[in-house]
Amino acid sequence: MSIAHSGGFSLFELVVFIISVAIIYAYAANRFAEFPGQAERANFMAVTSQLQSGVNLEMMAAFGAGRIALLEKFDGVNPMDLMLQAPANYRGVVGSSQASELPRRSWYFDPVTEELVYLINDTAGAYLIINGVAYPTDEFRLKLVSNYSEVDRLSGLPVAIAERDGSEVLEENIRRRFNGIVLRPTTPYRWQGESEEALMAAASAENS
Repeated sequence: MSIAHSGGFSLFELVVFIISVAIIYAYAANRFAEFPGQAERANFMAVTSQLQSGVNLEMMAAFGAGRIALLEKFDGVNPMDLMLQAPANYRGVVGSSQASELPRRSWYFDPVTEELVYLINDTAGAYLIINGVAYPTDEFRLKLVSNYSEVDRLSGLPVAIAERDGSEVLEENIRRRFNGIVLRPTTPYRWQGESEEALMAAASAENS
């Protein structure tokens, strides 16, 4: 009559189990550790999208009312003033001497430079793009600026198009045309999670 063997773990099986659990835990911990940074980036992108929407609404209203010239007065205006409700982490207008006291993940408006500033908490992968080179940063700055294009007075075409046939538009025939207001980074930036194409586009825009 045979005796049934115990169904318990052998020492080898127990070691393999412990190692497997450790590997799974380490992988899960790394994945979950990314979530706060991802959430911060998502919140930043959501706020910037809302700000740009506010700018677009102002432009549409001005165009509709025939008050396009008034848009030039928006140069350097606090973009948060265009939102129906500012985000909870907006700290208002803050001077440079008080800015260092603000908590991370905060927005504030710098009245001296007329820039909207975001203080980054998860700075991993946050860079400013200067002359095609990425430099680590702990803040991003944005500003409302007027956008203009150069137009040939004679043809009414943008200069770049008017000169495509090889002819040169004379300086006295060039005029600036106001296109509207844009919310633009003071210095192009890249944040972790963006594609390499976005990095190259930012560098290209900075150099243009």
